[in-house]
Amino acid sequence: MGNLMRKRKSRFAIALATTGLAILVACSSSETSGKSQKEVGKVRKPAVAGTFYPGQPSELREMIDGFLRRVTPAQTEGEVVGIVCPHAGYFYSGQAAAYSYTTVKNGVYDVVCLVGPSHGVYLDGAAVYSSGSFETPLGSVAVDEKIAKALTGSGRGFMEDTTSHLMEHSLEVQLPFLQTVLRDFKIVPILIGNLPVSRCEELGKALADCVRGEKVLLVASSDLSHYPAYEDANRVDNETIRSWKSMNIEEISSKEEEILQRHIRNLSCTMCGSSAIMTVMAAAKALGADSVEILKYMNSGDVSGDKSGVVGYAAAAFVKSSRKAEKEKTEKKGEMGKTEKKSEKEFSLAKAEKKKLLSIARSSIQAILSGKPLPKFDVTEPDLKTHAGAFVTLRRDGDLRGCIGRLVSDEPLYEVVSRMAAAAATEDSRFRPVPLTELGKIDIEISVLSPLKKMSNLKELELGKHGIYIVRGMRSGCYLPQVADETGWSRDEFLSHCCAEKAGFEPDAWKRDADVFLFTAVVFAEKE
Repeated sequence: MGNLMRKRKSRFAIALATTGLAILVACSSSETSGKSQKEVGKVRKPAVAGTFYPGQPSELREMIDGFLRRVTPAQTEGEVVGIVCPHAGYFYSGQAAAYSYTTVKNGVYDVVCLVGPSHGVYLDGAAVYSSGSFETPLGSVAVDEKIAKALTGSGRGFMEDTTSHLMEHSLEVQLPFLQTVLRDFKIVPILIGNLPVSRCEELGKALADCVRGEKVLLVASSDLSHYPAYEDANRVDNETIRSWKSMNIEEISSKEEEILQRHIRNLSCTMCGSSAIMTVMAAAKALGADSVEILKYMNSGDVSGDKSGVVGYAAAAFVKSSRKAEKEKTEKKGEMGKTEKKSEKEFSLAKAEKKKLLSIARSSIQAILSGKPLPKFDVTEPDLKTHAGAFVTLRRDGDLRGCIGRLVSDEPLYEVVSRMAAAAATEDSRFRPVPLTELGKIDIEISVLSPLKKMSNLKELELGKHGIYIVRGMRSGCYLPQVADETGWSRDEFLSHCCAEKAGFEPDAWKRDADVFLFTAVVFAEKE
């Protein structure tokens, strides 16, 4: 499970504390062997209740409540985007896990994405349990099918795979804690193979893209060092934890390799869920997390007293600082202003015209969410009647909530804005439709586009000024000008990301057989 993990003998107690010997035995049970993947996909029954944690609801609640009572809550400065939790038997690691779950207790999350290692099934990528529910002695938790399908349909390394989850414990053991500290949430269960850093980075970014607009909690399931002596575990695990503070998964992977190359006696891995941790860290960073807070460290020797061969456990949180959130809003506003000034050299709108388009967009969304037809608007301004493409972007608390547009149009601009606003609120497949009750929390941004111009030379592309439209055959992808400012990408990165992530081409397709068109945009928003 670590990059250089070696097969080792272990006693039942250590197996239960880490890899789940009971799971491997249970795989031959006739209870599940005769069921089809479709049947078990409806309700995933608990595989380790009664072994890794109590099988009786009252006993399970009492144990978890006891763990939580013994935690002194950390004063987390900001929004918790993700957590790291161990996945051993509760007797060994439950107290450490309680430190992570205390940080999100009573939090409001729409969905919890659980990412953990697969102990019994080889995976070259990430296996998503995409429908139905997971059951524990505390009840059932539904799978968020929309996000799960978005992941498996993204073409970015996620596959629909129910079977791999049936006997795996790394995600199951997180659920009773979640059922205790949260209310009204769904889950996206993801098992991950032992992958290189580059793939963890790709999976993390894809995961972030598929959950934007949702109030999401990311959970990385992983234990730390396996089987060294107590003193070695403390030293190694603290080095591993310190590497997390960098928020750099290359550095974390390098530290893992460097430690394993020391050939410390009986050390078989530093993180059994290293790929899960790195993937969740990449996703958390993409969603704005800028720091890691270490909440607790302990190992099995602290609980059992047997210090001859132990397993390490850590609790940690990926946090988006309050200061950064405010800074991002300020910078984003400034960037939109800079983009607008650049664009206005080619096409401009008066302040009153911008205000009117924003009003048209909001009125259109209001109507469509109320079950009414799009309104008819009295428009006399020539610039608002010109034929032009436009995108309407919806944000909530600075996060994307929907974005749909047209690059070119044979309709008047104000009608395009009306239609695209309604579509952004109800038809963006990445997000659930905006309910009427949420409309008051939505901020509207409009990008009015210039005509397309084919790019003949890379130097023609001015980052922050030009958007790009890349097409080959029947497939295409588009980025608005402000994407370059928000990401800080170079010209090559801007084009390559659009090819791979928007059009589904090879990253370098823009250099070869894909056509690239440039356009500018006048960008303005309600909050300016």
